[in-house]
Amino acid sequence: MRIEGAAFYSWLDDAIVAFPFIFNNTMVSQSRNVGRGEYYGAEVAVNARVHETLEFGGNYTWIERTFTDPSIPVFEPVGVPDHKAFLWAQWTPLAGLAVVPSLEITSDRWTVTPTGTLYYRTGAYTRADLRVDYEVADGLVLGAGLRNAFDDNYALTDGFPEPGRSLFLSARARF
Repeated sequence: MRIEGAAFYSWLDDAIVAFPFIFNNTMVSQSRNVGRGEYYGAEVAVNARVHETLEFGGNYTWIERTFTDPSIPVFEPVGVPDHKAFLWAQWTPLAGLAVVPSLEITSDRWTVTPTGTLYYRTGAYTRADLRVDYEVADGLVLGAGLRNAFDDNYALTDGFPEPGRSLFLSARARF
């Protein structure tokens, strides 16, 4: 078993943020150095082989962000959840075959409307994925997978929903 951890702290002064304003009767935004704040948190990761054919792992991140922008009194730091976890397992029932289910779990995050006037939380989500890889020859791996298995409807930013359920095929070659 392997356990890793980290803690972090960032103090920001004159941070670059998107500043909304009206130009030629159209709402636009411009990057400006206007805000200050603090980002801090911790991360932990665990990886364990419980059998010669079964391995588990995961990580968790906690992030706190305080940020003030004097030009926008209602400003919230957008795009990053307060809590995020990723869990996975790898089962290798046969030589060269790997089955990898995973879960991505996040709390809600702040986003802002295109006009820059309304900040709101996007909502938490859990996304389940599955990948199957098979090494058909030395260095050649073919794979197939499923993303967002339960076809959850979620968005990370205003107006841009994430893709629904999708299938993929892959090929990797090592020389």
